Amino acid sequence: MPKQQKFALLLLTVFLCLASHVALCQSNAVDGAVDGYVRTATGDVLNAAEVNLLNVNTNVTQKTSTDDQGYYRFPLVQVGTYQLSISAPGFETNLHTGILLSVGQMAHVNATLRIGAVSQTISVAAGNPMIETASADVGSVLSRKEVSDLPIPSRNLFNFQLLSPGVIGLPSSAFGTTQFTFGGAERSQWNLDGLDNSQKEYNRQIRLMIVTPEAVEETQTLSSGYSAEFGRAAGGQVNVVLKSGTNDVHGSALYQYRPYDLQAIPTLAAVDPPSRSWQDGAFTLGGPIKKDKLFYFLQYELNPYTLPNPITISASNASALGLPASQTGYSPFGETYQSLMGKFTYTMGTKNTGYFRFNQFTNHQPVNAGGLKITNAGVNFSDHMNGGGAQLATAFSSNLLNELRFGVSQRDTANSPAALNQPNGALINISGVANIGYDPLSKQSTTERSIDGIDNVTYTHGRSTWKAGTEIENTFFNRIAPINRAFTFGGLAASNGRPAVNALQQYLNTVSGATDPATGQPYTYTYFNENGGDPKLTTSFNFLNAFVQDELRLTPKLLINFGARYEAILFPVFDAQAPYPQSRKVNNDYSDMAPRIALTYSPDNKQKTVLRAAYGLYYDIPGLSTFYSAAQTNGVTFLSYQVAGGTPGAPVFPNTLDITNPSFAVKPNINAFDPNFHDTYQMQANLQVEHEVATNVLVTLGYIFAGLRHGIYTSETNLGAPVGSLADGRPVFGGPRPNTEFNQINVVHSGATTNFNGLFVNLTRRLDHGLEFGVNYTYSHALADNIGEGGPGEDPTNLKRDYGNADDDVRHNLVVQGILEPVTSISQLKWINGFEFTSTYFYNSGFPINEVSGVDLNKDGILNDRPLFVARNSFRGPGLSEADAQLMRNFNFRERYHLSVFGAAENLLNTSNANCNTSSGCTGAVIHTAGAADFGRVISARTSRNLQAGVKVSF
Repeated sequence: MPKQQKFALLLLTVFLCLASHVALCQSNAVDGAVDGYVRTATGDVLNAAEVNLLNVNTNVTQKTSTDDQGYYRFPLVQVGTYQLSISAPGFETNLHTGILLSVGQMAHVNATLRIGAVSQTISVAAGNPMIETASADVGSVLSRKEVSDLPIPSRNLFNFQLLSPGVIGLPSSAFGTTQFTFGGAERSQWNLDGLDNSQKEYNRQIRLMIVTPEAVEETQTLSSGYSAEFGRAAGGQVNVVLKSGTNDVHGSALYQYRPYDLQAIPTLAAVDPPSRSWQDGAFTLGGPIKKDKLFYFLQYELNPYTLPNPITISASNASALGLPASQTGYSPFGETYQSLMGKFTYTMGTKNTGYFRFNQFTNHQPVNAGGLKITNAGVNFSDHMNGGGAQLATAFSSNLLNELRFGVSQRDTANSPAALNQPNGALINISGVANIGYDPLSKQSTTERSIDGIDNVTYTHGRSTWKAGTEIENTFFNRIAPINRAFTFGGLAASNGRPAVNALQQYLNTVSGATDPATGQPYTYTYFNENGGDPKLTTSFNFLNAFVQDELRLTPKLLINFGARYEAILFPVFDAQAPYPQSRKVNNDYSDMAPRIALTYSPDNKQKTVLRAAYGLYYDIPGLSTFYSAAQTNGVTFLSYQVAGGTPGAPVFPNTLDITNPSFAVKPNINAFDPNFHDTYQMQANLQVEHEVATNVLVTLGYIFAGLRHGIYTSETNLGAPVGSLADGRPVFGGPRPNTEFNQINVVHSGATTNFNGLFVNLTRRLDHGLEFGVNYTYSHALADNIGEGGPGEDPTNLKRDYGNADDDVRHNLVVQGILEPVTSISQLKWINGFEFTSTYFYNSGFPINEVSGVDLNKDGILNDRPLFVARNSFRGPGLSEADAQLMRNFNFRERYHLSVFGAAENLLNTSNANCNTSSGCTGAVIHTAGAADFGRVISARTSRNLQAGVKVSF
């Protein structure tokens, strides 16, 4: 066994043994913590003082005592509202009330006890210092009120993550994926109640299960510098904590809709689509099953909408093809989202707490067609997300805590043809005219299932809090690839006195049985394509993770967190019989050790200022489809066939081909893996200064560096020898392919590099006197030679030729959010009491545009060539400006019952924004071909203004 593997296995064994003897404390992905020092009025240390922490909503109490330094700590505390009592013989009892604890937050509560009777209680309003003195990460927490009240017309909870420092991206107008980058990379880890909720199939990591705002207690976004207990992503962390029940029964009912006549016409659309509709209903209910012991919370939401897609086949072509009205005009596209969640929290005795939960989300899309594709050639789509999780947290003693979590998450997606099933049907592609017939390519499905088990430990000794933990996860895929059958009519050039025949006339002549005067044969299609072989794939990946860290409070002002995390990805053997050896497996990398260190320092006793610094390595889980696709595109399992019309043995239209004829097989493109493959990692560093400039007003200045190394990219290695070079030095290929069994051999390498430098300023005001706001501005520059998530470079022999502005490079990024709840005692203005205005605003100065030549200059078979001497992403696309807003009027009845009536707007000012994204910048949203007269013209736009109204009842 290689030395690296022996070392990795030894290290993992040490972690497993440690965790088996002292299991976990709750990580910051779910809970918070409370600590502090206890002194006498004369400043002496008070050891052995009894400290009790009470959750005022559930009556669950935790107990500990101070050590010989007067220090105490509760490292595992559920999000909520608390009161803290501190007592010692001969001293009055201190009672600190109103401690609001958020996910990942440590509340630092110091106490001074005066001489007196224990029965005498001094009540202190604890307040909640805005400054976090226990963490050096860059990030933020969004409270339940912000999640509930900030405008979210799309109902996409993850748009709120864009409000956090260190995050650059684009909001989503539906439940689609919000665009994120962390340190110039789209890499992220998604956690739901402390369990993995990341979809690992694609190059861009997204959530595996969707949850909606009504189900969420808080969200936490960490973009840089987080501790060793977090991992599995070379980028950021998104932690979502779901609501729980309390001793009081509470619930809500929400309904909202969009009046059709008030919606703006979609940008770039000639007319408003017919029958556009949108509505949403949501319900919640929570309370006790057994007071102080067992609680429940349930949530359901239904969100159907319709947005017909225009079919752009011209009237004359539709008439010539004899298409009925039902196949032209608009395709009846829409989506129906449903979300269901249940969570049960429990307390057993004085030592055990935990939860059980289940989640379900479904999305059904009928008839996704449009453009040149008629309705019957469209696709029906279904998306089912199901999962559950459980946790057991055990306090063996006041300084030894154990947590065990287990979860299962599964996503099933499936496409099916909109038309009635035609076993031997085929799509008919009439180039530039119409796509008609039956599309078997749309019939496919994928199941991704993750099983996650976590066992961690927290041990507090003196001023040190040690954590160690292990995680084992399995991700399983069951995929059925689409089988293509398609006739293409591309038109005929002039020949032997026959004038040129366009694609439409070629098709009509073929259908009518007309004879081609140039050949004397009946007209036929240009070529026919079909796939054959086994479309099924079943495989799984295993992940082993472990960490150890110490959070050491050296002094009341200085805290250091240092640790290390080990991660291993165990790739499967894809096909031991694959004809190309490098397609059979990926060599596992057992050397992924990630050290991390962070410190926070508060120079003043009032905790009004804090300095933070952090550095660490963060390993990544790449998009797994890049790897499992090698099992299907290996040259033998699943092949493509193509035959030109009129070739001997070719099918007579509209019959389909006998795919067993090997003479029609297309030489396959295959995926293979570099034997020196290494897992991707990112270096992260940040430096911050934070100061409370006024009561409840905080300003933070910070610097972030992120450097991605060993990023994934592909290169074509089956190119013929160069036959020349371009003026800028790029080789031009033209010799015969070295390996004649295959067409392209795309080798996956791990050598892409990105570098991100960012300066940010964050201004935050906590809700006070009816006003709350946050302003976050970032100036940054991201450089890269590849996005680091797969894909080829311009020059397959020199990746560094692509080093330049990254696809997600945004120089200026601004997000603003605010809540205004005016309150006045002036009689003439009392009518404003009960109103609430909330708003979010997103701005960026534009993503890059990568100019392309439009031709394959270097003859490598990939159309990604830039003009001579033009740098990658050297042009800047249009910026984004989007304001969302909500106006609400609240009515209270008997203090317990509340009625809210509101109106909301997405893109209130109806700004026309290009549909850029973080994966390719603005390149796909504008004309980007060199020499085009309309270079830079927007051809794809984001959502126009949407207005909606609603009502909510809660108790």
